[in-house]
Amino acid sequence: MFSRNRTATVLLSLALPLASHAALPEEQIAASIHPELAEHTKHFVQKVYRVADNVYSAVGWQLGNVAMIEAPEGLIIVDTGEAVSESRKIMAEFRKISDKPVKAVVYTHFHPDHINGVKAFVTEEQVRSGEVQIIAHETLLANVVAQGALVGPILSVRSGYSFGAGLPDSDREQMNAGIGPLAKVEASTFIAPTQTFKDKLDTRIAGLDLQFLHVPSEAPDEITVYLPANRVLISAEVEQGPTLPNIHTLRGTKFRDPVVWVESLDKLRAYQAEHMVPLHGRPVSGQAQVEEVLRMTRDGIAYIHDQSVRWMNKGLTPDELVEKVKLPPHLAGYTPYLREYYGTVKHSVRQIYNGYLGWFQGDPVALDPLPPKQKAERLIALMGGHDKVLLAAGEAYLKGEHQWAAELASYVISLDPEDQLARDIKARSFRKLGYASMNINWRNWYLMSAMELEGKFDSDEVQQLAQDMRSAFLSPDMLKNFPAKVFLQNWITRVDPDQANDVQLTLGFSFPDINEEWALEVRRGVVQLHQGIPAGTTLKLTLDKSYLDTVMSGENGLLKGALLGDVKVDGDLLEIKTFLGCFDFADAPIALTVR
Repeated sequence: MFSRNRTATVLLSLALPLASHAALPEEQIAASIHPELAEHTKHFVQKVYRVADNVYSAVGWQLGNVAMIEAPEGLIIVDTGEAVSESRKIMAEFRKISDKPVKAVVYTHFHPDHINGVKAFVTEEQVRSGEVQIIAHETLLANVVAQGALVGPILSVRSGYSFGAGLPDSDREQMNAGIGPLAKVEASTFIAPTQTFKDKLDTRIAGLDLQFLHVPSEAPDEITVYLPANRVLISAEVEQGPTLPNIHTLRGTKFRDPVVWVESLDKLRAYQAEHMVPLHGRPVSGQAQVEEVLRMTRDGIAYIHDQSVRWMNKGLTPDELVEKVKLPPHLAGYTPYLREYYGTVKHSVRQIYNGYLGWFQGDPVALDPLPPKQKAERLIALMGGHDKVLLAAGEAYLKGEHQWAAELASYVISLDPEDQLARDIKARSFRKLGYASMNINWRNWYLMSAMELEGKFDSDEVQQLAQDMRSAFLSPDMLKNFPAKVFLQNWITRVDPDQANDVQLTLGFSFPDINEEWALEVRRGVVQLHQGIPAGTTLKLTLDKSYLDTVMSGENGLLKGALLGDVKVDGDLLEIKTFLGCFDFADAPIALTVR
């Protein structure tokens, strides 16, 4: 049996290489980034590109590009970026080109970096009066709602990790976000679409003919814009830009079907466009070059999908698939469009397996596994105890086996989350893995998780990160566009069974200003939403939807409204308090690494 003193002696030597790294002068800290990833940053130098006389693409100000079409009678803005402050700078650049009024805004899909900056270009009054129309797919608003309201709390934290929102300046030096410069985190602005369509829309805006096409791919509501007069294709994120497409996103998303994505790319190839304007990265000109980029991108996605399915049918599990499925040299080397700056083959393969077959890999041992802590306890005992496992982890780190070192340290942390030696080994291993990674998502997850292990994030800081990121997904501007139904549906997944298991109550909600009535029924730990208020309901709250908006944003509360007269109460206030007590609306600080 190894003693803790022996363990501490060996681990003390680990401090030397990392301490010396921390003391490096600033010009050498940049070596802590993969050289190809640092070189990739040059793709996003700020520039407004002019394409075919009347299309302009603003690249480099923020994660998503903003495109401007100059039509005879006005301007059409395609996507609005993620931050109003940066989008205002882009609009200032556009104003150097044209002083025509904005006549339309197009949202190509619902992700924050494509819709959040809208008020830099138009006002609510302009849209309300009909001076400006906003065009999107018919499902965009539903997707915005689902993203912000249903899984907003956890998605916000995970997005913060994916984009390295809490990293210090030294770890952001020379960095990019794979598909653009580092993202700007600001509260979103939003104005709901005024014109939507399902499959395609051929229309004339400001004296210019435009063709819109629904092409699900990176997002289910993705749309493209084609200008037949000069054969310009604004390809949105069907062509995701200068990177291997992110077939799965580590921050979390619904299944992105590679087969559908490939079909959409083929639809874009059929245009035989002379120019292509992606909404990440630089424009592409020349019919042959546009065709090559689209073809190689579709072949890369198709290869990953087809080979994953091929080997799945031979019985391989995800851990085996990721070692088997690799892009051939002609695809893997197609720079920059199939390089792994943003997506990776390995995490795409895992999503494809899960999308077709789910989590179960066919071995019944996984049906009811030991709880992680109990498993770690038994494995550590088999390996000779706590000290021996830590010693093995430390030696693995010193030999450069950083993944193995992190895995071994994780077993110890599962038993004791406060074990400082284990946390230190895991954090240092993550830093080595992160600095070596060419992929921005992997790098940011490694480095953000290392900071958490090192105690550089306390629970309050993690919560603040979540709140900052959530403002990009759920702001007052967005909330006032949400139907009342969305607010009430959100309660269903907030029920606390410990408080609600013995409760059977129904609470009606009446919104006279929008002429809607709904009811929530708590039925012993389960909640059902009813359209209309069921007969016999004795508890009811009456309030305007405009007041509900302030409740959703956190400015007010239902009980506060009842006391101040903004909410009219029918029924026993104590019973209403019991009803409200059945729900858990606290988004507790979330630690993602230490379990």
